[in-house]
Amino acid sequence: MKRPPVTWSPVGSGANFTPVVNRKITTIVIHATEGGSLIGNVSWLTNDKAEASSHYVIDRDGTIVQVVPLHDIAWHSGNRTVNDHSVGIEHLGDTYDPTGFTPAEYRSSAQLVAWLVRRYDIPVDRQHIIGHSQVPDPFHPGLFGGSDHHTDPGPYWKWGYYLKLVKKFAFPNTIEVSTTSLEQGETVRGIVPWHISLKGGAASKVDFLVDGKELWSDSIAPFGFAGGRGLNTTTLSNGPHVLTVRATGKDGSSSQRTIIEVANHVFAITTSAIHPWQVLKGVVRVRANAWGASSTGIGLYVDHKIVSRDRKAPYTLWWNTRRVEDGAHALALVAESADGRVARRSLTVVVRNAKPRAAAAPPAPAPKKSAPPRVVSETVADGQSVSGVVDWRAHTLGPVARVVFLVDGSTLATQTREPWQVSWDATALSGTHVLEVRAYTRDGQVASRKATVTVSPPAAASTSPTP
Repeated sequence: MKRPPVTWSPVGSGANFTPVVNRKITTIVIHATEGGSLIGNVSWLTNDKAEASSHYVIDRDGTIVQVVPLHDIAWHSGNRTVNDHSVGIEHLGDTYDPTGFTPAEYRSSAQLVAWLVRRYDIPVDRQHIIGHSQVPDPFHPGLFGGSDHHTDPGPYWKWGYYLKLVKKFAFPNTIEVSTTSLEQGETVRGIVPWHISLKGGAASKVDFLVDGKELWSDSIAPFGFAGGRGLNTTTLSNGPHVLTVRATGKDGSSSQRTIIEVANHVFAITTSAIHPWQVLKGVVRVRANAWGASSTGIGLYVDHKIVSRDRKAPYTLWWNTRRVEDGAHALALVAESADGRVARRSLTVVVRNAKPRAAAAPPAPAPKKSAPPRVVSETVADGQSVSGVVDWRAHTLGPVARVVFLVDGSTLATQTREPWQVSWDATALSGTHVLEVRAYTRDGQVASRKATVTVSPPAAASTSPTP
């Protein structure tokens, strides 16, 4: 863009500015002259005796006069470090005059600053375009307004209006994210639409970020998350989350940040008349319910294979236990919600359909022996890693009179009636250990089952990051 019309009125011999060959400009400082005329202020700022200067002076009719070359350092802020990297612009007016500054003054100043912004790649924000009142006191940390504590341009300078003018002149075709379908502070649940509206220039791509992580990028207008399917908030934890949209194109970029509150109900399954290690036989009816969200149905899995499915509430599942062998089986109820979440309830049950066989009479004079015992299953698997307090259970078949639980050959506990279960505290242990279950009949027959496990320290409790 072109620089607005400027009248050149050079400063004097260098007693009130610092000539340099080159410098990096990062900041623009806005000043008020505290009254006077354009001629009077220019005359003073070009006077060697003033010991002060500014790069530009803007009259109330919009006239711009340049006093110090941009490559030289003007003495305008009361802070040498700020002066070294800034441009000072004086505006005709009083800091505390309620009439403020004229539209022509704002317009000329914004055009000048827009040209400087484009020339030196300065961001258009309140950290890089500042008032004299924001300049730190170089001698007293915590005080501002430079060394003399100036307060200009004062409370009547319209910063919001001014920066909009600067952006308009600096980037006439810039992209701007005007609205999003999700409002600041909105509470949401389930799947919610997330799309944006743009004004200004054309965008070639819009990125959608959640908590700083890009989850979707759309290059086809109208721009929406997941191709318009919406944001599934059930993939997020309940609580506040930061949503950011970032539009980019040949005319620049723009972003908007929105904080929402996710409040989804827990999606879970409940069942009736069935519990862990329950003994089942024949045809079993399982009643279940999914709550917390609308469900598309519930499936019943036995040993990881589907055996029954119901897609309409109230949900009833059927299982013919005669189609599997007697013993322990893994049973799972799985439901899927309309928003894509999966709820699962898993447990181990015991099938016992076979009728007990009559024991054959032993030949005389040998003593009568009962059927041999069997340790069918246990909850600790060979090669498993465990930690903390281990819930150790066993299931047996046959006339078992007692069950002994052993760790590395030493007796941990002896049980004389079902259920066969014990808690093993492995908190202070590590490495590999051999766990054994021995089942005894009254006439001395014994069956055993062993498993070698690895004890590892308990996992540290995770802490959710603070957004």
